[in-house]
Amino acid sequence: MSAFMTSFRTSARSLRDIRVLTGTALFCALYMILSMFNIYFTPTLRITFGFLAMAASCYFYGMAPNLIGAFICDFLGWALHPDGAWFPGYALNAMFQAAVYSAFFYQMKELKLWKVLAARLLVVLVVNLVLNPLWLSLMYGDSFWVLMTARIVKNIIMYPIDCFMLVMVLRLCVKLKQQRG
Repeated sequence: MSAFMTSFRTSARSLRDIRVLTGTALFCALYMILSMFNIYFTPTLRITFGFLAMAASCYFYGMAPNLIGAFICDFLGWALHPDGAWFPGYALNAMFQAAVYSAFFYQMKELKLWKVLAARLLVVLVVNLVLNPLWLSLMYGDSFWVLMTARIVKNIIMYPIDCFMLVMVLRLCVKLKQQRG
C-alpha cells in the first residue's frame, strides 16, 4: 500500500509540470480520436479503442493527471457526440480505468504480461460487466441481467484481442521511455 501511495504522491506532484499536463492533454486528444472509431453491435454494445491511449498516458504520467484527464475526456466525449443526457456514472468508469491502469503500469520498468492481463481483466469485470450494464439499466430501464449477458460474450471474445493490443502499445511505451532516459 505504501508503494501505491508513493506512486500517487509522485504523480500528484507532477501536476505542476507543464510537460506532464501537455502530455496528458495530448493523450486525451488521442483518446478522443480513438474513441470515435467504434464498432457497434447494438445501440448499447460497442467495441472501442480509446483505452489504449488511456493506458499509455497512465504508463507515462500516473494516476493524478489521468484521473482528471479521464473525467475531462468523458465530458468532452459526451459534448462532441451527445447520446442523451450526460451521466456521471460513465465519468466514474473512465476514472476507475485510469486508476487501474495507473496502479498497474505507472513507473513500470519492464513490461510484465501478468500486469497487462490483470489490469485489463479488472477493467472488464468491474466496468464492462458490472458498471456499464448498471448505468444503462438505471438510465433506460432495461434489465441489468440482459445487458450483462450480452456483454459477457463480447468481453470473452475481446479480452485476448484487447490484451494483445495493450501489450503492443505498452511495449512501444517502454521502448520510448528507455530511449528518453
